[in-house]
Amino acid sequence: MSGDTTSPDLAARLQQIEDRFAIQDLVAEYCRAIDDRDLAAFVGCFTVDCVVRHRDGVMRLDGRDALHAYYAERFKQYGVTFHSPNAHVVVFDGPDEAHGWVSGHAEMGLGGEGWTSAFRYTDRYRRVDGRWHFAERELAAWYYMRVADLPSGMGQTNRKHY
Repeated sequence: MSGDTTSPDLAARLQQIEDRFAIQDLVAEYCRAIDDRDLAAFVGCFTVDCVVRHRDGVMRLDGRDALHAYYAERFKQYGVTFHSPNAHVVVFDGPDEAHGWVSGHAEMGLGGEGWTSAFRYTDRYRRVDGRWHFAERELAAWYYMRVADLPSGMGQTNRKHY
């Protein structure tokens, strides 16, 4: 390739790099929108026909309207929250489709107590009107418990204490 900056292969590779950053920005915006209780921005992270679910089957939402209704109530239950994405893998399935996973942690005020969580999202991403969105998002929690329970709770089989 030595110096050929007009190669279609180079252009495609550059586009994937830009798309990867855009998808990482989507994940960051999701976290910011939750923590700021910005419901419009949060719902705007998803496609109109999105699917959001918990891996353990506790919750499944189909479409933006269901997502909006659920999180309008869920946001009222929280005090301060802080969501932090960690590792992130993105695999492109085509120019406007990708899938991947994101691990992360969250600190939450819930019921007047501090809670903490470690989780992994398994995602499908879709570009709509030039912008990347979540088409599907599945949440699996490694633990979700009161901060006070963390020292003894990590050794338990059931580490999700809703």
